[in-house]
Amino acid sequence: MKTITINRRSTTFFSELANQINDHQEGLSKYIQSPFNLETFGNQIALKQNQYSSDQRALLYDVVKEQMTNYLSIEPVAQHVELLKKENTFTVTAGHQLNLYGGPLYLIYKIMDTIRLVEELSIKYPENHFVPVFWMGTEDHDFEEINHVHLFNDKISWNTEQKGPVGRFSLKNIDQFKGELKEKFTNNPDFVNFLDQFYTEENLSQANSSFLMHLLGQYGLIILDADDARLKQSFAPILQKEIETQFSEKEVTKTTKQLEEDGFHGQAMARPINLFYIKDQFRERIIPINENDFEIGTKTLSKSELLQELKEHPERFSPNVILRPLYQEYILPNLCYIGGGEMAYWLQFKGMFDQTSVPFPLLKVRNSLQWFDKGTNKKINKLDLAFTDVFRSIHEIKKEYVLENAEVELDFSELDQKMKDLQRVLEAVVVFTDKNLEQYAKSESTKIEKQISSIEEKLIRHSKKKNEDAMKQIESIYKRLFPEHGLQERYENMIPFLAKYGAKEFVHQLHELINPFEKDLILVIEE
Repeated sequence: MKTITINRRSTTFFSELANQINDHQEGLSKYIQSPFNLETFGNQIALKQNQYSSDQRALLYDVVKEQMTNYLSIEPVAQHVELLKKENTFTVTAGHQLNLYGGPLYLIYKIMDTIRLVEELSIKYPENHFVPVFWMGTEDHDFEEINHVHLFNDKISWNTEQKGPVGRFSLKNIDQFKGELKEKFTNNPDFVNFLDQFYTEENLSQANSSFLMHLLGQYGLIILDADDARLKQSFAPILQKEIETQFSEKEVTKTTKQLEEDGFHGQAMARPINLFYIKDQFRERIIPINENDFEIGTKTLSKSELLQELKEHPERFSPNVILRPLYQEYILPNLCYIGGGEMAYWLQFKGMFDQTSVPFPLLKVRNSLQWFDKGTNKKINKLDLAFTDVFRSIHEIKKEYVLENAEVELDFSELDQKMKDLQRVLEAVVVFTDKNLEQYAKSESTKIEKQISSIEEKLIRHSKKKNEDAMKQIESIYKRLFPEHGLQERYENMIPFLAKYGAKEFVHQLHELINPFEKDLILVIEE
């Protein structure tokens, strides 16, 4: 196994705003607390310590200890849970919606990046303690986004009629999905047994925790399900502020306008009230009708009734994509949030944080890894390509290969030069004859250029047919590395990697490969 890197900006897979968050946060100073680097954590520690109370810490400890009960036999987990009681303990957090059997590769990359950053902070700031936290999006309702896995060019789905927060979904009807999944590994009975031990819990939240803790508990990972009445009760003053003043929309809208003036686009849309009302099988937006009345599904509640419901049942109020980050930072002694594509919308939230005196965290873009398996590497080497070449357009690679490997050398440089000379002479003669014909001369010159280009393309296509095997090899490389024309990590489930290398071995490899201060795309080359 060896690694090389390629600048993210040399690929087409990351937006300009995502790249700026990754490698030039200094240019985003009005939207963040401080740029992410090892040195700025000192100020962030002091800021969070002043704003995070002992009561908040005691509550968090109680909830986490209860939720991690089944994993306290893992010594690093037990140690980190107990450390949460200490005033000099802080967290680094990654979050994501729930997934089946670990989900896409980037999820485990994100969590391991969090673990590795905690290790680095422990060295840099030994007078403090740091704990990696994975925040599960258990209150999300977009089940269609997570109800499947991609395996060996097939899509396997879990079909259920359940509705509401996905973390509460019962696993009673998941056996068919598990059966289809296990059929993909019939040649590996040990791995079938490995898969079979998971997703036997009561609900999806518990199953998600069990799977991830089996893989990552050895590194002291803490998993938090914030769908908890006690945590929401502590957050109730801000929920009340949202209901009474609708402050989040005002602040996010103001910041989004500034982003757009700076040439960027807002990623998340703020609503008048950024809360859902949830029960099992039920999740509906809270919509203000006027100053005193609110609509929830088919029901209408007055403001006083809604606030009374908040007082009695805080667990029924669920922050949406706008308020969830604020909820996270309120209940955790958190210093830094690590994410991927969702990082752009965090830039819309700084004003909202300022209105609640909750410290805005440092932001870090997770590592991205691209795996090159032995079979793909063999094809790349046979075609005499560099590993970084595949991040260029497939059409460019094909054309380049044809030009370099044609039976008759297809070098159009001399032809192109003569065409330019002809265009120049033609335009000069026509204009010399009559200056009013300048536009006509340019038009005819363009026609000549198009005709020559057409001839060149025809010759290239003819040569491609003679190199049909090589063209198919190039196509297979791109299909393997960039499924659905995107990065492998966003499509491929982690399960085949666990089967190939072994679960513990794969996780150990990631621990060695991921570097929280690496800003480039990491290419992992199997040897």
